[in-house]
Amino acid sequence: TFRVRRGGLQLTSVVDAGGLRPVSVAEHDGMVVVLNAGGATNIAGFRNRHGVLEPIAGATQPLSAAGGTGPAQVSFGEDGGLLIVTEKATNKLTTYRVRRDGAIGAPVVTASSGMTPFGFAVDRRGNVLVSEAFGGAAGASALSSYTFGHYGVQPQLVSASVGSGQSAACWVVVTPSGRHAYVTNTASGNISSYAIGRNGQAALGQAIAATTDAGPIDAAIAPRGRSLFVLNGGGRSIQSFGIGRDGQLQAQGRIDGLPAGANGLAAN
Repeated sequence: TFRVRRGGLQLTSVVDAGGLRPVSVAEHDGMVVVLNAGGATNIAGFRNRHGVLEPIAGATQPLSAAGGTGPAQVSFGEDGGLLIVTEKATNKLTTYRVRRDGAIGAPVVTASSGMTPFGFAVDRRGNVLVSEAFGGAAGASALSSYTFGHYGVQPQLVSASVGSGQSAACWVVVTPSGRHAYVTNTASGNISSYAIGRNGQAALGQAIAATTDAGPIDAAIAPRGRSLFVLNGGGRSIQSFGIGRDGQLQAQGRIDGLPAGANGLAAN
């Protein structure tokens, strides 16, 4: 964990991740959940105590199988009472109920609409938008949307594998209004846009809403929803795009010279 200072980040603690090879982390109201992709693969929950993470009893759970799941991302549902994990290798979505004391319920496993579910975003109505890389096959990338209804743990499919004609869909972000979503296409070097309906229906907006440097792998939207930031792993750069009211993107600026291996991005 790090404390944010005016001059940069200050390391405050290092704790055991509760598993092997942590690849994703999510936080809601002081609860932190880590997704571990190595070994048997699992999720582990912690309580944030003034910058130090303490394990929560009953908050470690397996994924859909004991290893070989290829997990990509963990995130809370819109109200914090639900956890969602995408598994690339098994083509599964694994979900969990989060209890009031922080304990995590048993995994509920659902087949993904399309192959290689990767990144996902949760909109303000609780709809889940999942990118599908289809094993990196050329022109096969898609986005599916799901809803959970009232207090449900198993996702219900709304829009099935809405294709973009691009390759290796990776990360998904959604605007604060919930009206527009963007997918980074790592192999194509571009961004696709989608229009999102009130009930989670997804429709392709622009197959190529913007062109990026090589290997766009992560993205973030500023809290007010006016700017989209994209991390390009191959280009070792961050590009920013203005978001219009109609969801169209306009190039704004860039930062070059990132360290090799840079992976994650957040915006505040």
